[in-house]
Amino acid sequence: MVWAFDKILAPGHTVKVFAAFYNLDISTSLAVGLGVVQIAFISAFALGLYKSITYLAILVLHAGSTFAAFAKYLDPLNNLLFFAAWPMLAACIGLYLLREYDVWVLSRKSELAYNR
Repeated sequence: MVWAFDKILAPGHTVKVFAAFYNLDISTSLAVGLGVVQIAFISAFALGLYKSITYLAILVLHAGSTFAAFAKYLDPLNNLLFFAAWPMLAACIGLYLLREYDVWVLSRKSELAYNR
């Protein structure tokens, strides 16, 4: 959620991040729009809505950002913060694979979880 608010409150920062990590030139208006969409999407994810879609999308998006920063891993002593992405990626994989057992959400409860 922090990065979503960053896109809205400091769109110039987002423009620099997209240029540095993704080689994309975006406008500040697009950065703000992405922030708004990201807030809605993260909210749906956090509430457990549309688990098959949102959990997979979070996994794919996080994997993309993790691998986009690959050069940072080659200089580990100056980029320690980037290594936090790997356990988070593992957590995203686990959450996606076990999504049917995630019953503390607003979406319809999983039949699989209740038939254990």
